Amino acid sequence: MSDNIWDLFEEWVDRSTSKVDFIFLKIYQDDSLIGLGLFVKIKPFDLGTSYSSFRKNAFVKKLTSIISTISSNCVYISMRNLITSNLTRPFFYKKPEMEGTIMKAILTYLKKEKGVDMITIVDTSANETHYQEAGFSIYPSSSEAYFDASKYADISEYLNEHKSLKKNLKRKRDSATTEVIRGPISKSDQKQIKKCLDRSIKESRVNTPSQQFFEDNIFETEVYNSDKYTHIFIRVDDRIVGFHTYQISGENMGGVLGGFGRNYSRKILPYERIMVASLDYAIKNNIKKVQYSLVDNYTKLRLVNALEPCGLFFYSKNPMNRFVFNKTHKIGDVFKLYSLEKQGLLKYGTK
Repeated sequence: MSDNIWDLFEEWVDRSTSKVDFIFLKIYQDDSLIGLGLFVKIKPFDLGTSYSSFRKNAFVKKLTSIISTISSNCVYISMRNLITSNLTRPFFYKKPEMEGTIMKAILTYLKKEKGVDMITIVDTSANETHYQEAGFSIYPSSSEAYFDASKYADISEYLNEHKSLKKNLKRKRDSATTEVIRGPISKSDQKQIKKCLDRSIKESRVNTPSQQFFEDNIFETEVYNSDKYTHIFIRVDDRIVGFHTYQISGENMGGVLGGFGRNYSRKILPYERIMVASLDYAIKNNIKKVQYSLVDNYTKLRLVNALEPCGLFFYSKNPMNRFVFNKTHKIGDVFKLYSLEKQGLLKYGTK
């Protein structure tokens, strides 16, 4: 992982509060760092951040907020559940063969941490055995979506696989422009992308437990205001109507945040244009993978060419917490994304 990734994580740790506390869990062997876990400690945990149905009704939203405050649950969540970077993983290892030992050490530590009511981790299903052995319950999650850019020598090869998209982009070519730039970005552009982000968050199918904290801090971080990010803008009459910000580490490119003016979605196709532009950039710059986080809409599902199955792993020592989570997870955001993906695969075919 390149420095720009760790620099951002360190800024989140430095900006931690008593309610939103970003944490590195480090594993040592003979004074040598061999593994790392990235988590955030949230207290109290707002139930509305995980259940969209609780956010839609004003009365239910208020009631949920009161219950969350009274219960004052302390929850540990992996940074992969958040929107800090799509390159984030719950665990990092010095050597692949150390994976089992490091995961066991971190999961054991989390389970023994005093005051922790619940632990939720979204991780690749390939690690399912480690969670089972640690006593975690396993629930469905949507897959991680990404482009395998190594399949193409030129973006035209990808577009030839998506005839309808190619036709639509060509037809509407004159009404929008695509711009790829390295940061930092101007204050006027930053103001415009904030509007796109605000609009997207209001209409998003999923929220995150530290959404507000992220929104309040991301544009103030040193990393964001540096040349360590790559931005893709879609402009109409010199106004940004869609954007996505990326981190690049070696042969990987991961989204950090994005937003779109919904009024332009059908006419301009900003979401589609950005995804195509990101793949084009990856092909031209020898980047093998462009990661787009969990499947959360049909457009993303149709356009990516690869999926990594994931699971939602949950642990609590409290029988009541386990009972409530088991009974409510199907109305949660993560399960709804899982259902969306399954419906989409039936409609559009498997990857």
